[in-house]
Amino acid sequence: MQKWFMHVDMDGFYASIEQRDHPELRGKPLIVGGKGPRGVVSAASYEIRPFGVHSAMPIAQAVQLCPHAIIVPVRMARYVEVSHVIMDILRGYSPRVEQASVDEAYLDATGLERLFGPIETMARRIKKDILDVTGGLTCSIGLAPVKF
Repeated sequence: MQKWFMHVDMDGFYASIEQRDHPELRGKPLIVGGKGPRGVVSAASYEIRPFGVHSAMPIAQAVQLCPHAIIVPVRMARYVEVSHVIMDILRGYSPRVEQASVDEAYLDATGLERLFGPIETMARRIKKDILDVTGGLTCSIGLAPVKF
C-alpha cells in the first residue's frame, strides 16, 4: 500500500486571521507583532511582503522598509481558538494528525483513498473545508510518501 502524508500549513495565519476579523485591514500592509524598540514581526501579510518585510524581523527594520505599515498586537488566544477548528477538520479526515505548531500539521493519509478518492482530491477537499469553515482562511498542502 502506498504511504501518503500531508503537510498542512496555514497561509499567513496570524495576519490572515487579523484581516478576516477586521475587514478594514484587508489589502493593507499588515504586521502582527510587538511594538517597541525590541518588537519582532510575528507575521507579515502578503501585502507587506513585497517591501521585504517577513516574520522574525525586528519591527524597527520592518517600519523602515514600509513606513505605512499597520502594526497590530499578537492575539495568541484567538489564533489557538482558530487552530482548534482547523485541527478538528483534519481529524475528520484522519485520526493520525500530528500538530507541529499552531498553524501546521502532518496528516497520515495512508489508505484514505478508499474513503475520499485520490489523494490530490482529498487535499483539495481539505483546503475547501478549511476555507469554508474558517470564513476564508487558506492553507497550503504538500503531499509525499514520507513525512519529511
